[in-house]
Amino acid sequence: MLTPAQQHELAAEAELLYARYNEALDDAAIEQWPGFFTADGHYRLTTRDNIERGLPLCFVLCEGQGMLRDRAEALRSAVFYRRRVQRRILSGLRFTRCEDLDAGGAEARASFVVYESVGDEPSRLLACGRSTDVIARVDGELRFRSRLCVLDARVMPDSLVFPI
Repeated sequence: MLTPAQQHELAAEAELLYARYNEALDDAAIEQWPGFFTADGHYRLTTRDNIERGLPLCFVLCEGQGMLRDRAEALRSAVFYRRRVQRRILSGLRFTRCEDLDAGGAEARASFVVYESVGDEPSRLLACGRSTDVIARVDGELRFRSRLCVLDARVMPDSLVFPI
């Protein structure tokens, strides 16, 4: 079990991980995205309705660095979409389980919102929800072992192109 001082230090490190992650995606530096995950990292995007019904359905599922890199490359080179700017805001980050970061990792939860600006249109709320993440230390840095992003809405906006 972590001491209060260790928990405080971990929270500060995690805040930096999330800030760097959001900044890379907000800046459309999608090629950096896989680097925020461990070698066996998982990313999953689904809806609250699917979770509540126990349905394994998801809109995006990437298991391991290979799939994360493929997704990033597809977004960079093969997918065409209108130029857009997104801003991710994270709130309420807290650890629900703190254990050895080198072994099982620490589980964190946070709320998120993603705003989007497209062309001359006003900015709009694109998505909101909560993430449940497992964070591990790899080579001295925190990385996501798994990231489950659950949208509050029953459907995913068709313009949700980049990861949350």
